[in-house]
Amino acid sequence: MEKNIKEEIENLTMRLLDLVNLNCWNDISRNLIFILSNISEVEGENFFIQRSNRNKLNKKKIPKSFNEIIISLKEIYDLIYDINLYVYKSEKHRTIIEIRYFLKSELSPDYLKTIVNNPPMLHCKIAIPPYLNNKKNKFDVNWELGGIRYNWNIFWWKKNISFP
Repeated sequence: MEKNIKEEIENLTMRLLDLVNLNCWNDISRNLIFILSNISEVEGENFFIQRSNRNKLNKKKIPKSFNEIIISLKEIYDLIYDINLYVYKSEKHRTIIEIRYFLKSELSPDYLKTIVNNPPMLHCKIAIPPYLNNKKNKFDVNWELGGIRYNWNIFWWKKNISFP
């Protein structure tokens, strides 16, 4: 398991960076640091509130090196159902990768019985902004953090939404 999870997360991180390079216009720094998040710790009734709550929690976290985050993951590896990697924040000289995990204990007891011995599923994802009209257009990987460009795009997106 020890070598396996390290290699798996390393490969998944490289796939994530390739995905970001393909879909986002940002230059992504290869100086990587990581934060760890339990998916179920983020609450909110809709996507916008969940994103806001997740950002508030993540701002308080101290990023760790790859080796430090692997040690933390190893401690809970057998308890994890799903692992998702996202770019939390891309800066000029560093990129913060968020590793979100979902614990098996959050699953229904009946389903848990069927997967209890399975290793975690692994995914890398990028969130697509709601205002992106053409999925072929590149976008800012940092859009979830807000800012002037995000607010401007959301303003125009809301103006152009037609309600029945």
